[in-house]
Amino acid sequence: MSSFVKRRGAVPIKGTRVSLHSAQPIISSGNPSLDHIFGGGFPIGSVIAIEEDKFANYSRVLTKYFLAEGLVNGHSTLIANLEEDPVELMKTLPTPVDDAEVKPINNNQTPEDMRIAFRYNNLSVVDLEQKPSTQQIGHFFDLSKQIEPSELDKHDIVYWNGSQTHPHSSNIFSNPIYQSLLDSIHRKCNQSLFDTSSTDVKDKNLLRICINSLGSPLWYDRNFFPDVILFLTILKSIIRNSISCCLITIPDHLFHHFENNDLYARLIDQIDYCVALESFAGSDKEMNPAFKEYHGLLNIVKLSALNALASFTPETNDLAFKLRRRKFVIEKLHLPPELGEDNREEKKQKQTLSCSVGGGNNKLDF
Repeated sequence: MSSFVKRRGAVPIKGTRVSLHSAQPIISSGNPSLDHIFGGGFPIGSVIAIEEDKFANYSRVLTKYFLAEGLVNGHSTLIANLEEDPVELMKTLPTPVDDAEVKPINNNQTPEDMRIAFRYNNLSVVDLEQKPSTQQIGHFFDLSKQIEPSELDKHDIVYWNGSQTHPHSSNIFSNPIYQSLLDSIHRKCNQSLFDTSSTDVKDKNLLRICINSLGSPLWYDRNFFPDVILFLTILKSIIRNSISCCLITIPDHLFHHFENNDLYARLIDQIDYCVALESFAGSDKEMNPAFKEYHGLLNIVKLSALNALASFTPETNDLAFKLRRRKFVIEKLHLPPELGEDNREEKKQKQTLSCSVGGGNNKLDF
């Protein structure tokens, strides 16, 4: 009797594909340019963090992309927010763009059509908003059009705003809101649609978890530091053992007033992937002509080798973003070409010490 056992293939889940870099299932963040930076998407079972810009305007946009992508693919969603009503936030999600509206890039573009200098003609772009790909799993969204509220009733969405919290409901957290949120996440992950013993495709689905502004003043208590670290540790364990992916936004600029400066480093240790949004609003870079094409910088803080020998290495770390009316674009940072060379040549000629027969402004003219 043969001991050979045929290996069953993994059950496909809508909105996922196998990564070409790590051979593990990945999902889209909802923004194709952000997916491109991380090798096509984020692995299932990962925890992603976005360090908010000072006014949280741009991190909010990336959150909407993440949630909207889940609705398009029919994923289950759990959104946690203490800053505002999560129901109202879901009503502001963008609508997907039809494939017919996505315009392919014109490869016959002449150098005269280039917006910047001709020396940038051969540089590749990060912006994939107008570049469809066969390997792409994400969708395009129009930020100027909001989803119909009736559409939300068709999806499996759990809203958490802290109202379900009961005082003294936890023995391990000083602040009971952390225990309340973990209980909601754990219940959702234990539902029948996450039964890994089932081989039926219709029983397989993905849970997208979104936690907004973790670490804002509404999360504070006298033991905030140990509470938030313990919360992330338990959360990471839950995500690893379920078909889910978690996106967290963190207002790291508020952590500087803590006496324990080790808080930020401890938080990043519990995160798999992390990017920071540096907005130009209110800074000197806002008026700098070198950055006039952009609204801020995107800094890659952490890349993990999740279930792989090595983490994905992006082409460049010099990234910038800009928010247009309909979309959020991430590009390689291209500084404008140096101008005014003729003026510098004139200055050099004016400062020569040689005698001149013709008319000029040389210092030894007589």
